[in-house]
Parts: sequence; structure tokens; C-alpha cells
Amino acid sequence: MSAVRSLPTSARFAAMTSGAFLLLLALVGGVVYRQFHVSLRETIDESLLDFAVLQLDAVDGTDPATGPPGGGLLADLGHNPPEPLESSELEAQVLAADGTVLQATEGLVDANGLVQGRRLVRVASGVPVYGDATVDETTVRFVGVFVTDGTERIVVLSTPIESLREAERTLLAVYGPVALAGCALAGLAGLWITRRGLAPLRRMTAQADAIGAYDLSQRLPVPARGDEIGQLGRTLNRMLDRLDAAVQHERQFVTDASHELRTPLAIARAETELVREELTDESLRESLSSAIEEIDRLAAVVEDLLLLARADATSTLDRMETIDLGQLAASAAIRFSSVAAGRSVNLVADGAASVRGDARAIERALANLVDNAVRHTPDGGTVEIAVEAEPPGAVLTVRDNGEGVPPEMLGTLFNRFTQSKLGHGGAGLGLSIVAAVAASHGGGVRARNLPEGGLEIALELG
Repeated sequence: MSAVRSLPTSARFAAMTSGAFLLLLALVGGVVYRQFHVSLRETIDESLLDFAVLQLDAVDGTDPATGPPGGGLLADLGHNPPEPLESSELEAQVLAADGTVLQATEGLVDANGLVQGRRLVRVASGVPVYGDATVDETTVRFVGVFVTDGTERIVVLSTPIESLREAERTLLAVYGPVALAGCALAGLAGLWITRRGLAPLRRMTAQADAIGAYDLSQRLPVPARGDEIGQLGRTLNRMLDRLDAAVQHERQFVTDASHELRTPLAIARAETELVREELTDESLRESLSSAIEEIDRLAAVVEDLLLLARADATSTLDRMETIDLGQLAASAAIRFSSVAAGRSVNLVADGAASVRGDARAIERALANLVDNAVRHTPDGGTVEIAVEAEPPGAVLTVRDNGEGVPPEMLGTLFNRFTQSKLGHGGAGLGLSIVAAVAASHGGGVRARNLPEGGLEIALELG
């Protein structure tokens, strides 16, 4: 059952259509076969009964031990039965009330009584009984009638019906493949109809999959019809309207709050520095230096939030210009060289390429990648910045030989406020800024753990 539920809706509808059509054809086929079976035997039964009445007259009043005189059973029949029977095809039995054979023609001499079971009771009531039986691997049709001379005998006449059986087998042989072909065609028709009916839903699904979490300006394509699919599309678009309004409100709040925090933080830092310079107590100076570092961290978070808000709102970052990525990578290596040297980390930059973009944004993204790599590289390790031209743009790749990240985190590494369990005190915005910069330049980001150890993050710029 679970395997059926996992099939596409169109396939399930096609299977249900085919199954329903097969059931219908089976019912119709059963009725047709039954009617065909009965109609073929009706004419035979009428002729057999006419012949049985003649045989009954010949048996009536004769000695049960010897049977009719003058040559035995069938000898006194005065005429052939109606078509399609011929007297040469007929065989006869005379039975006792319990079905025991008293007399029989040559073709039935070794056969058991053809009338058995409930038919014995029925024929004893004076009603002719009919049936099919197999004698020497030949199917015969028989009729049994009761002799009313007080001897309680039963006269049975039979004739082969292999031609009828062959006609029935031919009907099944023709109807079976036709029914299966009809089911297959019904399934294909159901699949085609369902796929056409669900085409708007597939387009809506593809469009919904393309809508980003931070760009809700797109809407689903709704078919111009009043069915359930159109109603679903309009309902989802109204939901997207509400979500878009909520996200815009949140984004504006973050932007306004970040702008409002910039000035107080700058003032707090300046005044803290002035107080530190006036102090002579070294312990108090160290405390104020630590406070300034925290203010700087908070200011960096504010700048990150502003950058993300601007990226979400415009999808482009400041003015575009031609950027030498090789020189940008070399500058980043020089900028972090002192930090890397303090832990004996080897920082190298290699490659050349150029792209059109926002230099400040790309520099910020690369700085976040290098800072992240240096912080997660063990003492004596290596951080590599590789630049490679890759049409239609270029790729900036930063590799380290640290511990990497847990595999389950690779899919969420660029989400906002996501921090590695290795934890180095960041706010969790650095890599999300990298993703925002990549998206604003028509590219993307990817991350993987290196087989030899460490993490590789590639910044693609279109």
C-alpha cells in the first residue's frame, strides 16, 4: 500500500481508472459469457427434450429388467430431432430412482448415471432436468425425464457439445485480450486526462519551489477557471501576500533598528576610548579595552544586518564595477596575515579572474570566508584562497584543513544565525552574508568537507 501511495497522483488515477474499467469489463464479460452459455444450450435442450419424450413413450410400461423391446434404447424413435441434433449423435440411459444405471447405449455403457444429487429429487417431481457431464473426456449435454408408469425410472438422453465448448473457449480467447487492451487504453487515457488536469498544479509547484524565503514578490500562476486548483492557487497567493507584508515589515524594522544603533555605538566607543586614555590603573584600562572589543563586535553585527537587509530589499549591492579577484584575494591574504602568523597558519592566495560586481560586498564576503577558515584551522595548518575563471563569471574558493563541519550541517551552513558546533563566538551571520552577496551577483555558494580533512566553500559569481 505504501508503494502505491508513493506513486505520482497521475499514475494513481491511471491505475484506478484501469482497475475500475477492468472490473466493469469483468462484470460485463461474466454476464455476456453466462448469456452466451445459456443461449447455446437452449436449442440443444429443446431438441433433447423432444427426443426424450419419444424415448419415454418407448420405455413407459416395459419391464424394468429388460427395457423396451425391439432392439433396445433408441430403436423405436420414429424421426430425427430438430436441428442441430442428429439421432446418430444421441446416447441414452435408463436409471433407477437412486441414479443406478439399468440400461445404457453403447456410448454410455461404462459411464455412471448422468443424473445425480439434487437432480434426482427434482426429476422425481416430474420436472425435466438438464446438465453438462464429461464422458470419456468428451463434454455432453443431457436431459433427464421421469417415467410415470410406477417403476420410478428415469430416461436420460445426451449428445456431445464439444462444438459449443469450443465456441465458449473462442469467446474467452477473444474477449480476454480485448478486455486487457481496453484496460491498458483506459489507463493511458486516464493518465493523459489526469496529467492535463494537473498541469496547472505542476506549474504552481515549480513556481512555488522557485520562490525564495527572502524574496516573496513572485506569485503562483493561477489558471483562469473556478475549479479546486484555481481556488487553491488564489488561496496560496493571498497567503504569499500576507507573508510578504510580514517579511517586509520585519525587514524594515531590522533596517531602522540597525541605523538607530549605529550612532549610539559609535558614541559609546569614542567615549569609552576617552575614558580609557585618562585612566592610569592598568586593570581598569584592560576592562575598558575588553568593553571596546564587545562594542566593535556589536557594531559588526549591526553592519551585517544592514548588509543583509539591503541585499534582501534590492537584490543588488551598491554600484557595479570590474573587479580583479586575484588582487582581491591577495589583499585578503595580506589583511589576515598577522592573525594567521600568530597561530603559525600558512595563508596563500592563487589564481586570477575578473567579474562585474560590487567590490565592497565581494570583499566583505571573502573576508568572512577567510576569517572563518583561519579561526577553524588548527595551529600550523594551511588556508588556501583559490581564484578561477568559470564562465560566465568566476569562483572564489577558500579551503582549510581543520575539522570541517558535521555532514548534517552542510545543508544549513548558510542560513542566518547558524553556528557550527565547534563554536568560535560568532553571531552566525558571516556565511549568510556570503550567500546574500553570491545571490545578488547571480551566483551561489556551495560547501563540502574535504576527504583529507577540512572545509571547502566556493563563492560563485555570475
